[in-house]
Amino acid sequence: MSQEQLLDNITHKDIKVITNRGEQLGDNVSIARVFPCEYAQLQSEYTIFFKKDATTGQFQSVVLLGFNDNENVYLQGDSWDADYIPLSIQRQPFLIGFVEKQQNGMPVREPAVHIDMNHPRVNTTLGETLFTQSGGMTGYLEKINRILLTIHQGHDENQAFLNDLVAYNLLESALINLGAHQLKGLYTINEDALKRLNDDAVLSLNRKGYLQHIYMVLASLGQLRALIKKGTR
Repeated sequence: MSQEQLLDNITHKDIKVITNRGEQLGDNVSIARVFPCEYAQLQSEYTIFFKKDATTGQFQSVVLLGFNDNENVYLQGDSWDADYIPLSIQRQPFLIGFVEKQQNGMPVREPAVHIDMNHPRVNTTLGETLFTQSGGMTGYLEKINRILLTIHQGHDENQAFLNDLVAYNLLESALINLGAHQLKGLYTINEDALKRLNDDAVLSLNRKGYLQHIYMVLASLGQLRALIKKGTR
């Protein structure tokens, strides 16, 4: 069970974070959430899909890492067999939380860095330090801040992009045959529906940058065969 705390340079001055990879460090996940700003890096090594959030019912962008629970075929011992690691994996054990502040006499919620103190990466002896002797952020924590900011901004971009995909009926179920069973619950781009879009719709998607996102998702489908090979070797 997670124990999230607002990060500060007093309470957490001695905390270190292990940055190696490993099953025991929480990397044994079969799916990872991703964001459109990552598609260019992701499409050459992962297959990008869409999946409905079980709580909200809204679509999310994800990459498939394995075919069974707690299976990550990119994880090879203590290394990750890909040049790029999704931001949602890189940011562990940190996350975006919110703090309430007063602005012009009104309460507002602002994003802030939190840390999961129960995460297996968190300790006081091994790994990267978070704060300097003077209390400033280390280079490692500055990198984490940039990752979290990208994720925070990516949530809104992802939702707007997915809203348009739904509005234009561009999503269809992706059935992945794995021998005796099928992997269900994932969605991809409906290429036939894409071809039927009128000029105004194509222009609108292009101006928003969404057409490029769509092509990145379609290009990533070529990685599925390599993923299946990784899972069966």
